[in-house]
Amino acid sequence: MTTRAPALRDLPIAAGTGWPWSLDGVAPTTRDKPSVWPRITIVTPSYNQGRFIEQTIRSVLLQGYPNLEYMIIDGGSTDKTVEIIKRYDPWLAYWVSEKDRGQCHAINKGFARATGEIFAWLCSDDVYAPGALHKVGEAIEDQVRTVVIGDAVITNGPETLAGTFDRRRPAFEDMAYDVKTLAQPSVFWTRDLWERVGPLREDLYFSMDYDLWLRMLPAAASVHYVDHVLSYQRTQPRQKTRRDHPLFKKSHEQRADAAYLAARSRGETGLGWLARVWARKLRKLGFRFWSLRGPGFHWQALRRVCQGGRPSSTGEGKGHAHGALTGDRKS
Repeated sequence: MTTRAPALRDLPIAAGTGWPWSLDGVAPTTRDKPSVWPRITIVTPSYNQGRFIEQTIRSVLLQGYPNLEYMIIDGGSTDKTVEIIKRYDPWLAYWVSEKDRGQCHAINKGFARATGEIFAWLCSDDVYAPGALHKVGEAIEDQVRTVVIGDAVITNGPETLAGTFDRRRPAFEDMAYDVKTLAQPSVFWTRDLWERVGPLREDLYFSMDYDLWLRMLPAAASVHYVDHVLSYQRTQPRQKTRRDHPLFKKSHEQRADAAYLAARSRGETGLGWLARVWARKLRKLGFRFWSLRGPGFHWQALRRVCQGGRPSSTGEGKGHAHGALTGDRKS
């Protein structure tokens, strides 16, 4: 089912100003027929993000993209989230609010229903930039096994879209051995890649996107970089990537688990992968062993190799918030 592409005047009246409250993001184009553009499926996982989700929804709908499939998979929110979703029901391809097993499960549920040729997810506290989907549609066209990576803005706080320009484009080696990652809401990929390497691992809470990139990029036939801000990544107090989050220390363990298993799937030995991880770390430090502090990624990499081939017990668990972005935005 194709999501209707409304103009600003069609949507419920909102109190905010600026994008996407009082500005229409419809991009001018001569290819306005849906059949001319590849269908893009966007999934928003949601749980008790009523403070932000309306802005997220409007930033998707006001793209003006003519072949959009937009779904919201809510985990049974108890705040005003469902009330907000219902206001935008006429323009949604699908939505549901029911208990689930967490953010990864919600995203997987959405993509299991998807009919699009291009996939992405947008968390319920992040925002697409005007014209983002047209940029992606133009970049991918009819290509197969393709990833599109755009720029992003990390906001200065929860109430603004102003912030720090983010153009993370790490080489695959930097991702595999030095835990670098991508700006998740600015990454899009073709359906055939998801069918080849998906779904998301539900046992990863902090690093399911990092794990997906490690599996997806080696399988991609092409990777396109778009010199355009595609998304705004909101900084907010409940964000699970904050270093003062009570579970943040688990992120190193989960990333080591993801990187180790991805290396083994590429045919690397555990010790070979570990040697590359530590070599890169020591080159950065100039072999200053006294600078190696805390249970960081490199220490968790050592633990992971000692553990062997089985996955770590890093379960996401029920009740975790769906809205916060995964991945270290400072890496």
